[in-house]
Amino acid sequence: MRSIAFLAPDFLANPWPRYARFRAEQPVWWSDEIRMFCVFRHRDIRACLTGADYTVEYPFRVSRQVFGETLLDLDGPRHQRLRRPLAGLLLGQRDNIAFRAAAGERARTAVAALPADTVLDMVAGPARAVPLTATATFLGIPAERHDWLLHTVEYLVGHLDGSSGDFGRASALRAELEEYLLGLITSGAPPRSMLGEVHGWVRDGEITAREAVGLATLTLAAGFETSTGLISNTLHCLARHPGHAAAAAADPGRLRAFVKETLRWEPPQHDTVRFARRDTTLAGVPVPAGSALKLMLASGNRDAEVFEHAEEFRPERSTHGSLTFGHGAHSCLGTHIALDVAEAFVGALLARFPGLRVVDDPLPPITGSTFRRPQALRMRLGPKGES
Repeated sequence: MRSIAFLAPDFLANPWPRYARFRAEQPVWWSDEIRMFCVFRHRDIRACLTGADYTVEYPFRVSRQVFGETLLDLDGPRHQRLRRPLAGLLLGQRDNIAFRAAAGERARTAVAALPADTVLDMVAGPARAVPLTATATFLGIPAERHDWLLHTVEYLVGHLDGSSGDFGRASALRAELEEYLLGLITSGAPPRSMLGEVHGWVRDGEITAREAVGLATLTLAAGFETSTGLISNTLHCLARHPGHAAAAAADPGRLRAFVKETLRWEPPQHDTVRFARRDTTLAGVPVPAGSALKLMLASGNRDAEVFEHAEEFRPERSTHGSLTFGHGAHSCLGTHIALDVAEAFVGALLARFPGLRVVDDPLPPITGSTFRRPQALRMRLGPKGES
């Protein structure tokens, strides 16, 4: 019987062959190591994301321990009550266009500030800072607190992916962050910002102040880690696929398709968790009530039942059906903003530095467990017009 050691170096470096074998041979597999059912096939993952037999609710979920109770931990009427106003803000036509435009402009401004004719680690630099800055601006957090926010959220997110850091420090940072956000929500957020809108929801009794803090912390965490990974992985794919990269650089209209295919082919988040509400069966495997299921989203993204030539990077394909941002009631509300930030940043980078290239050979690998990106990606930013 095949097995996976999820933290083994070979798996962290290249999980794709194992994903393919498990999709074909054991699409639902019990792991003694992590005490979870692992789900590898697209149709089974979607069943868990949308079916009534599965839930996100579990008191000892790691994300709940790190960030407190958020939308990630709720199902049913309360989840719908909290998600509805946030969806109106993020997906409503007028505000959504304004927020997306502001996020894209923030990304382009960051590129304009980069030093020319130098080598820069894009992961440690702008790929970290740009998404967090865009998200913080959207929330209404003043610029002078962005550096503090970056280091705070980065430390907390690290505990979602097997960090060995000090959990006591993480708890103290979370308390400090919650206190700061609560202050903005109750008295200090600009009116044309997410926290300004949330202030009105609290005032009108739509949500509680504690629920408002949960919405804000979730927005920060989601806007940071996955967007950092998306930008980093897109730059990595540009280096790996120079033919497609040249086409995207020559035609900005093709860049969006390149970024979306990166999300499918090298997603920044590889898995998520659900729990069985009751005794059930998945792909012929009995799943007892209360069991945890690790849904391998990235494996589903390369399922040949859904995507033709799924193992190949093809920006011209339709990525409809990609599981990167989830599916169903818990699908990510910030998908379009994340895409806009990545597209604006990479597009501006290619326009300003047409000779952009990775300087390390071999190319640093994409690695990680739940969250995956290169740990470093040093690129030469040539002078404008360099080829």
